[in-house]
Amino acid sequence: MSRQLNGIFNNFNESLLSIAKTRNKNKFESSYLSESLRLDQLSAMDSTSVGLEQYSSDIFIEDLKEQFRKLVGKDGRYKDRETIGTHPDFQHLEGTTDIEKHYIVSMFVDIKNSSSIYLKTEDLVRTKVFKNTVLRIITIFMQIFDGHIHRLQGDAVFGYFGWKDKCEEDAIIDSLNAASFLLMYIEKGLNPELESIGYPPLKIRVGIDFGSSNEVIWSEYGLSPATEVTTTSLHTDLAAKLQNRAPSNTIMIGDNIKEFLDLPDEFLTIKIYKNNNEPVKDEYILNKPEKRYKMWIFKHQHYLKYFPNLDNDNFTMSCLANGKPYYPNSSALEKGMSLEYQVTDPFVRSHRGTSNIKFVWSKENRGKEARGGGGEGKLSANRSNHNKADEGTLYRGHHIMKCKILQGKRVQATLKFGIFIK
Repeated sequence: MSRQLNGIFNNFNESLLSIAKTRNKNKFESSYLSESLRLDQLSAMDSTSVGLEQYSSDIFIEDLKEQFRKLVGKDGRYKDRETIGTHPDFQHLEGTTDIEKHYIVSMFVDIKNSSSIYLKTEDLVRTKVFKNTVLRIITIFMQIFDGHIHRLQGDAVFGYFGWKDKCEEDAIIDSLNAASFLLMYIEKGLNPELESIGYPPLKIRVGIDFGSSNEVIWSEYGLSPATEVTTTSLHTDLAAKLQNRAPSNTIMIGDNIKEFLDLPDEFLTIKIYKNNNEPVKDEYILNKPEKRYKMWIFKHQHYLKYFPNLDNDNFTMSCLANGKPYYPNSSALEKGMSLEYQVTDPFVRSHRGTSNIKFVWSKENRGKEARGGGGEGKLSANRSNHNKADEGTLYRGHHIMKCKILQGKRVQATLKFGIFIK
């Protein structure tokens, strides 16, 4: 993990897992979860302690979100519309009987075994503080990637990805990025901190599905004044069911997502369970005579390998798409665009000892269109010169640009840059 990413994760931990209150210029700090969940001190928190829960400055949290957005190439264009409840694009349906068709990606994130906190402590305040901390973490990562929080449901968050000025591909990519980075933070940032204060790791489950515009309607439900504008769609309902079928700290997606993005097999696996000690494939979230619909575990660890600047402090890889910055796996590019890649590294910057430095560029085209057009597989880059290479967008799907940096015979780094093409 790069120093920049590690620094952001540490700041998230400090902000979300610590109680810090400044009064009369005196700062009091203690572990947030340690205070919240301490099993050997079950006395109820007083009103002062409860008030500390929202100590963290909204401005500070927004600053951390902006730092993360810059790292992953998000411009925060929807941050002024960060609300909970009715999706801002469909507020005009409130108080009406109108129905509108529009695609949406639905995400359901659940905290696993959160009820055990209360059973162990029998303390409602501490249980609330813990659950709210985790819900805030989930909310932050959804919002970083342009998600809309529709509802908090007990120990779960239900959100939408998609806007009227955003294409379907980008909305799906946003949802996968939000879930992948959320799990990355839990695994590499949050859980080590929890372990250091003597608590078990956090476990969540994520379900995501996509419904196209002919599979989703938006309308108002309920009886005034208790109403909400929400979606009617099999795929909205399935997001919660997919979450329920997901193993701990994994992402379960519906087949629509796989097919629409033409995701490579590398990112997908089928859930397996044991029956009489024999492995059995658990392939379908729906398996009825009228409809069979597959589900897939999205292997976020494999997907995150194609964000080359997350793990390496010495080498960075950038890309210009038609002259504009394109961040890895950040959106789906149009076909026919020019791509200019560049690696910046200590050798290029210092110009010392560069005579035996070699940059080996290659690409891997994947997906149905590449297969049908004869361009599938691992190939040399079209044009490369030292630390730069040029390519273009041709086939729909997820593809990889790779640069291996050699000093003599020693591999200094291998950078892999993922791109989506519409």
